[in-house]
Amino acid sequence: MVVGGDFIVVGGQRAELAVARLSDPRTTTIVRLGGSINNFVTLDRAPSALPRRWYRDSAAFADDGVTSLNITSGLELPRLLVCNNDHTVRLMSLPSLELVTELKFPTAVNYAAVSPDGTKMCVVGDTNEVFLFSKRGDTFEKISVLTASNDASFSCDWSQSSEQFAVGSQDGYVTVWDIRSQQKMAQLETFQHGRSRGACRNVKFSPSGSIDLLAFSEHTSYVNIVDTRSFEKRQVLRVGSDSFSGFPDFSRPKA
Repeated sequence: MVVGGDFIVVGGQRAELAVARLSDPRTTTIVRLGGSINNFVTLDRAPSALPRRWYRDSAAFADDGVTSLNITSGLELPRLLVCNNDHTVRLMSLPSLELVTELKFPTAVNYAAVSPDGTKMCVVGDTNEVFLFSKRGDTFEKISVLTASNDASFSCDWSQSSEQFAVGSQDGYVTVWDIRSQQKMAQLETFQHGRSRGACRNVKFSPSGSIDLLAFSEHTSYVNIVDTRSFEKRQVLRVGSDSFSGFPDFSRPKA
């Protein structure tokens, strides 16, 4: 699900997409793309089309994939990027949900991130390959294919300067590159690296105006926060026990 400006967009497990305006939620457009699971949707739009406000991210995890928000600004009309298990990234018009551009990949696509300056896009999926594109309006041109780690990747993000990007992988690595040289700046291990629960599920750079940080969550229990000025300082936060015994049981009625 993505919410931004006057739009709310929801994707489904059978390639469904639904879009509505918050100003008129009774009017909804629903289409089915004919593909597979919509793993990711992201809204890309111009300030003139939506209120002049930056929405950084709103992420939620589900058994069938990751949905996230990463809205960028540019001169183009409002657009929706949809990553699907059928090996595609589709660019859709809003609010009509008509197909504008379709990019095809050799693997199921899990995530895509457009740089804050709106000129680059990073795409990851069920391989260790990282696909880089230059972006101009509705046009994408592949510029490079990099290797992250030894396993599939779930998430990626750009720094606010649009000069660094990071990829989180199934095998517990977070890899950071400098786009100018396309060289790896750092490769970080999750706290639970080496176990399935240490897989990196989501990675995000801090927003503009704050300390340069990189946060990434693990499959269970832990969130890592790294100082990207040197990549040498890290804080690991435990956000819950494996059994969740510390959380109230809402399934039982109160006495």
